[in-house]
Amino acid sequence: MNWSYLFKHWFFTLLLGPVVSQIVMYVIDVSPGKIVGLLEVYPLSLLFGLFFSTPTYILYGLVYYFLARNNINLNLSKVILISLAVVGVITTTSIIKGSMMLDITISYSIASVITGLFFKLKFN
Repeated sequence: MNWSYLFKHWFFTLLLGPVVSQIVMYVIDVSPGKIVGLLEVYPLSLLFGLFFSTPTYILYGLVYYFLARNNINLNLSKVILISLAVVGVITTTSIIKGSMMLDITISYSIASVITGLFFKLKFN
């Protein structure tokens, strides 16, 4: 089984999330009281993103394995996996709470959709 899609989707979402956050901050100011954006604290964003996304991607890995073993259509599998990642972002940020959580939810969800659609899913 080829696990590269899972890891590419995960790591590039983490890498792209702060960049998308900065773009969202300039387009629509969802957190007007914010002092800094995620791009200004990029190394911390990566570290915390890796930590907080681990439970979601453990579940993602289990679903990935199930989809691969049951020969589910690749397009449907991609939609399921991307949706799971976005639901994981929403769930995690709703548990953590804070002044920047709306910004984080929007930016990492957009990053997850972009990276999930960009990479090719292959189970074999």
